[in-house]
Amino acid sequence: MFDFDWDDDADTRDLDETLRRFRESHRNGELKASPPSPETLESIVNYCIETQKFDDALIFAHLWKESAPYSSDAWHKYGIALSGLGQWPEALAAYDKAQELDPIDTDLLVNKGIALEQSGQLEEAYRLIENALRSSPDHTEALFSKAMILQRWQRHDEAIRLFQYLTRNATVEREARYELAFTLEQAGRLAESEAEYQRILDVDPFDANAWFNRGVLASTMGAHRRSIRCYDMASAIQPTFTSAWFNLGNAYATIGKLDLAADAFRQGIAADNADAGIHYNLATVLEERGLFDQAAEAYTATLELDPDNALALYGRGTCYDAQELFVQAVADYDAALEVDPTNADVWYARADALYNLRRLEGALESYRIALEIEPNDIECRLDLALALAEIGEIRNSLGMITSCLEQRPDWADALYAMAKVLGLARELNAAVPYLRRAFAADPSKRFEFDMGFEAVVGKHGMDYLQRALL
Repeated sequence: MFDFDWDDDADTRDLDETLRRFRESHRNGELKASPPSPETLESIVNYCIETQKFDDALIFAHLWKESAPYSSDAWHKYGIALSGLGQWPEALAAYDKAQELDPIDTDLLVNKGIALEQSGQLEEAYRLIENALRSSPDHTEALFSKAMILQRWQRHDEAIRLFQYLTRNATVEREARYELAFTLEQAGRLAESEAEYQRILDVDPFDANAWFNRGVLASTMGAHRRSIRCYDMASAIQPTFTSAWFNLGNAYATIGKLDLAADAFRQGIAADNADAGIHYNLATVLEERGLFDQAAEAYTATLELDPDNALALYGRGTCYDAQELFVQAVADYDAALEVDPTNADVWYARADALYNLRRLEGALESYRIALEIEPNDIECRLDLALALAEIGEIRNSLGMITSCLEQRPDWADALYAMAKVLGLARELNAAVPYLRRAFAADPSKRFEFDMGFEAVVGKHGMDYLQRALL
């Protein structure tokens, strides 16, 4: 038998305990057999909404509207509970029912307008909010909702004026100042936006979100070291703030401090091991550091969370490539291309890996596909030319290298490649001027020539070229 009452005058601990008992009675079916009065349910629902216990509010608001189906307040509070849980279509249906019962309730109009705004129905939301403001011009929630709609419409000046006005209202000052800072940033008034975040921090220096948002703003302004200080503060205040660690790592990477970037990403992973994005960024930093085995592990962790991440498959393939694990690299490139067959970089990498495996026909096909997707990739064209030379298509190879040199006449790689293909064709005399130009453009090509050109032209050919180059 249900035999306890709700006491609005009890302290919070007693109310929480009573709420627990009501919740237990509901689970046991006791409330259905002996329901509380609508007045008791109203008090429970109001307490749950005030303390943002929206799951509980939804349960008891449902009981309330069932016991008082013609109560506008019951349907209204049911809508508020649904709104608190982000169930906007259901909330709108509840507000519609409440409005049928009481079409002039200003608070109801405002809450319905907010639900419409959250559902993306901005025109209808704005109309309702304006109706509410006609009867109650100083209604705080209505003014706030109007400002939010203006912000979404990018009518920045109007939104800024409203948010500035609302910062004078103690009940919404913090939220209004956050939105004011964001709207100022959207309007390109970055210094003013930063000043608003500073005002928030002057009131509460341990507001992790304000430090984070100020860091984002500093990054937008190109002040990466200042953004690092902000993200440091946000993550120190809230060590589980994954986004702060993520952005801190990105900021360190931007200024080239890759080890510190990797440390930040690892801290983020410790806070949330299920975030594929932070595993991926750790992998890219480790790869850039040349730690290919560790990078491959981080890419694998990304893929465990997001198996169809084509960029992670490509990244792990490049790490295998760097370790000369070409079979594994090709397998990852193939998997990446199943997800996204339009990525020219993956086709190019696949071609190089197949070339290194001496699977020349497959390499040629992949080079050609890469060039179909990205016809201006001059480096891919040069690699295709060299692969063609290896299968004896000398004329096609020379033609492609010539087209590369027409675009970049002093490109040492293309000049050296031309000499190499001419050497394969035993046109040694014609190769000499290209070698001279290659050495002039990039002196390291001379060392490459001394160490490896004999494999192209043989000992006698090498002797001839060395004499000709004196």
